[in-house]
This record gives sequence, structure tokens and C-alpha cells, in this order.
Amino acid sequence: MKSIVIAAMDEKSGKTTVAYAIAKLANKKVGYMKPVGDNVVYKEKKLLDYDAILFKEIFSLKEDAEMLCLGMHHSKILHFYDKPVEEFRRRYEEFSKDKELFIIEAGEFLWKGASIGLDGLSIAKEANADIIFVISGDYHEMLDEIYYINSFKEKARIKGIILNNVNEEDAEKLREQIENFGLNYLGYIPRIKKLKTMRVGYIAEKLFAKVVAGENGLDKYVENVFIAALSAPEIRRHPDFKKEKKLIITGGDRSDVIAACIENGTSGIVLTNNIVPSANILAKANEKNIPLLSVRPDTYSIAKLVENIQPVLLPDEKEKLETIEKEARIDVEAAID
Repeated sequence: MKSIVIAAMDEKSGKTTVAYAIAKLANKKVGYMKPVGDNVVYKEKKLLDYDAILFKEIFSLKEDAEMLCLGMHHSKILHFYDKPVEEFRRRYEEFSKDKELFIIEAGEFLWKGASIGLDGLSIAKEANADIIFVISGDYHEMLDEIYYINSFKEKARIKGIILNNVNEEDAEKLREQIENFGLNYLGYIPRIKKLKTMRVGYIAEKLFAKVVAGENGLDKYVENVFIAALSAPEIRRHPDFKKEKKLIITGGDRSDVIAACIENGTSGIVLTNNIVPSANILAKANEKNIPLLSVRPDTYSIAKLVENIQPVLLPDEKEKLETIEKEARIDVEAAID
């Protein structure tokens, strides 16, 4: 069996995208763990990780998604386990018994979990696994990360580097830099626009919103966010209001604005301050299948929360998943040999 740790220096680098691509293209019996979860969802009175759910369902893992992570926060992990590293080792040995390839996804930062022995370097050592680093960002940011990753060569078995969300020209230039350090360049995943989109239903889950209308439209995708703080006539003239697949954020008492957004057609509307509009507006949203999401915080607070929501891969997003498989330019054999 081959074990690899997928790690990154920074959040939102695309570890899960790369892990999925490798697992799918390897065409082997796959196992998965993410010792410290971070993409949290509350389902059936359980805190789960979206990435664990993805691997559980796509690769038909027999383990419950809850068991693929030790926890989401250090305090909770330490509350349940006196020795987190031993618990990780126990689960890893159990879950990997009948697998050909076992993928361990490290925390959102390489050092996440270091104080409890569950950072990327520590779990790689514990599982006797190679590390594949995923890097993303602009050219010079990625170059900085390559230089820094090179400093770990004596501390860990670095299998190589995979670039994510990068164009072919930059990938070739960075490949030269990677190989100059004696590191393995394992390929890249190009920029895929649809991977940045999010379903309205996913946003509702992250905001703990109550869907008060338009439930049939929760599968619509969001590409743009517009804060409707102006009057309805001014909003209609605003260029951002004319963009497609947008999420509107506005006060629940702004009936004129909400009506304008429903008429114009949009992916979804977040209603702030825990105010629900009149019945005729709810009926119109139901007719147009435009979800209305009611939340307690004010407009500014919700806008900040939405800004920080990280797109994830969901098990039923077949188009996204198939696009990753098709577009990935990864040397899978070199990654898992």
C-alpha cells in the first residue's frame, strides 16, 4: 500500500481538488483521512467535514465520515483523546488495511495541528508517508512557497509539488524552478472557473440560514455577490446588479429591493436582521424558484461571512468532478509510485 500526505503552506490552495484528482485517476482502492477538519458542516447533530463527506461518498468508504477526522478544533480533540497521535495511528492502521492507496489530507496550513502532533510533517512521519505539496496563488507567491518547501527536504520525504489554479505558461516557468531545487514536479491543475462557484444551498448551510422561500432553487450556483444597500431604482442601474448568477445581500425589511431582485432574476437572496418579508414577496420567490435565506446578523456581518466562505466539492457536483478529472495535468504514476 502507498500512503501520501497532501499538504499546503496556505489555506485555499486546493488540497482537496488535488487529492480527489489523484485518487480518481489512480484507479485504485482508496482510503482517506483528514486528522484535523476545517470545512465544517453540522448534520444530524454531528460536526462533519465536507471533504471527508466527499471521499466517503465518492469512493464508497465503509468508515463513517465522522471517523475520518479526529475533530475540528484542538480543544475538542484533546477533550476526547489524551493522546491524539496514538488515536490517529490506530485509525490509520485500521482504515488502511485493505487499501492500495491511502490519502491523508493535512490541515489548511502545514503547521495546523502542530501543538497536538497532527501537523502535515508529523502525520507523514507517523504514517511513513510521502508528502505532496499543493501550491497556488500568483507567480511570485508560488515561487516563495517553492523556496520555502525546499527547506523541508531534510525533514520529510517530499514526493513532489503540484500546482493548482495556474495557467500553462506559469506552470512551465515554475516547473523549471522546482526541478532546479532537485524537487519533483508532478504537474498542475489549470484554472477552472466553475470550481469557484458555490451552490445557494451550501451558502445557506454555512450561514445557518433559514430558507423561507424558493427552496426548489437551492441548487443554483453563485458566481457574484452584490450588497443591495441602495434604493431600488439605483440598484437597477448598478452594473454589478446586471451580472448573472449573483447572490444578493440585503435587509429583510427592504421589500422594494427584494422585489426588484426577484424580478430581475438571481441565484439567491440573503435577508439580514432576522426579518422576513411579506407573504406576496415570499410567493413571488417561490414562483421564480429564487431562495430567500433569512439570517440573524446584520448586512455588514453577513457580507464578511460570505466573503470568507470557501468553495468545496460536493459529492453530487458531477460536472465539477468530471472537469477536474478531465483537466488535471498530473503525473499520477510518479505521485504514487
